[in-house]
Amino acid sequence: MDPSELTRLRAAVSRDPGNAELRYLLGAELAGRREYPEAVQQMRTALDINPKLHFARLQLGLLYLTMSQPDDSLATWAPLEDLDESAALKAFKRGLEALIRDDFVACIGFLQKGIDLNKQNATLNDDMSQLIDKVRDGTVIAAPTPGLAPQDFSRFGEPSGTKH
Repeated sequence: MDPSELTRLRAAVSRDPGNAELRYLLGAELAGRREYPEAVQQMRTALDINPKLHFARLQLGLLYLTMSQPDDSLATWAPLEDLDESAALKAFKRGLEALIRDDFVACIGFLQKGIDLNKQNATLNDDMSQLIDKVRDGTVIAAPTPGLAPQDFSRFGEPSGTKH
C-alpha cells in the first residue's frame, strides 16, 4: 500500500471510527509497516468494537508474538477456544500456543489441522505451512523473536469473510 492509500484508509477510519473492519485493516497495514504500537491500538480497538472479528484476534495475537509478548498473545487468543472444533482459527490458536510451550509435535499437528480446515484463506494456510517448515527444520527457536509471524497482515483478506 502506498502512502496515499494509507492516508485514505486513515481518513476512512476517521469518518467511521466505529467500523471494526476498517480499524482491523488499518492495523494490518500498520503491522506490515512495522508500526507495531499503533497497529496494536487499531486491532485492539477493532476487537473492542466487534469481539467476533476472529481473524483480527488471531492477527493481533501474532503481532504480540512478533513483539515478543507471548502472554499477550495467549490472552488475545483465549476467546478462540470457544469456537467450534471445526474452526480453523481454533486449530491455529492451539498450534501457536503449543509453539510457545515448545511442544513442537503438537504445534505441527494443530497447524496442519488448521490448514486442512481452512478453506477461506489460502494466504493464511501458506504462512502456517511456512511456520511448520521452520519448526521441522529447527529454525524456530523457543522464545518468540521479532519476525516470527508474517509481517504482511493485510494479505489475510477481508475480515468479513470469516464464517466463525
